[in-house]
Amino acid sequence: MQSQNNQYLQFVGKPHITSVIAGGRRRVNYTFEDKSELVEEYDINNHELITRKWKKVSNIKESQWVYEVGEAPIDQQSELKLSNTNPIFLRKDTPQHFQFRVRNLSYPEDVYQMEIDEKTQEIVIKTTNKKYYKRFAIPDMRRANLKLEQGKVTHVYKNNTLIVSYPKPDQILEREYQIRQEFDKLNKKKPKEGDLECAQQ
Repeated sequence: MQSQNNQYLQFVGKPHITSVIAGGRRRVNYTFEDKSELVEEYDINNHELITRKWKKVSNIKESQWVYEVGEAPIDQQSELKLSNTNPIFLRKDTPQHFQFRVRNLSYPEDVYQMEIDEKTQEIVIKTTNKKYYKRFAIPDMRRANLKLEQGKVTHVYKNNTLIVSYPKPDQILEREYQIRQEFDKLNKKKPKEGDLECAQQ
């Protein structure tokens, strides 16, 4: 799993890596020197990244998973249930684009505006009616020391969902290609549910 490993070394230390087949997904677990954890889940057939979540070590309170890609499962027992009318922001990439979705936006299509804040290197979503505002970074770009470029962010609006896309640079596409190649090799072994594919220090 060395090709996946490199992108995280610069700021979290060398991880211990395991890969297991679970629920029809390839789950890659990273445990770092400071006991922080990272989990990435891929579709076992097409190698699409479904989930990437982090858990940082905290001495103050119990650590919670933070989702970088994908969506946290809804706790049906929680008293803090999200209203189905509140905007929900999540990331779900395509092979060629970083893609972010904001659900439950019912404003007219022509009110949405996108721009890149070059100073903070964030994408900014705003509306001309001043009803919604959101700024966010693309962690993959920051880890690779790549800058966002004005004019490359695009958006579409349909079914009360705003979809914001940014094309993946060649450096990112090459890394993801290498990961798929590695997974193709693992798939030739015809892995089954529960199989532990590798463990690496």
